[in-house]
Amino acid sequence: MKHSQYLLDTNAVVELMRRPDGKVARHLVEAGGVGYCAISDLTLYELYSGAYASKNVENNFAAVQRLTQWLAVIPSADGFKEAARQKVELRKQGQMIEDIDILIGSTALVSGRILVTGNVKYFSGLQGLQLENWQQ
Repeated sequence: MKHSQYLLDTNAVVELMRRPDGKVARHLVEAGGVGYCAISDLTLYELYSGAYASKNVENNFAAVQRLTQWLAVIPSADGFKEAARQKVELRKQGQMIEDIDILIGSTALVSGRILVTGNVKYFSGLQGLQLENWQQ
């Protein structure tokens, strides 16, 4: 059986970290395990930002560090050209999403991965991007 490759958006990773036995974790196992999943370096940035903004910086920072020991981190720079194209297309349609999210979505697209997010509607304006919501 051929497994798909997935890129977990920040909200999916946060849900996984909060509920390690929850829906996202179950889907991750069904998808073939951590070898078929990755995060963007921008998601890593958002996780570190959240850790530093939290009341328990050391524990949350350590949790992010543990996460990166078993989940690959994909460079977003590979998606810069696609992200710029997507941003212009969104603007033409009168739709705007945050640049960081355009970059995360474009990273999934150019790496041939399905973006896992709880914000499917938000990302649906990105052309050609496959989306799955593992939080339902």
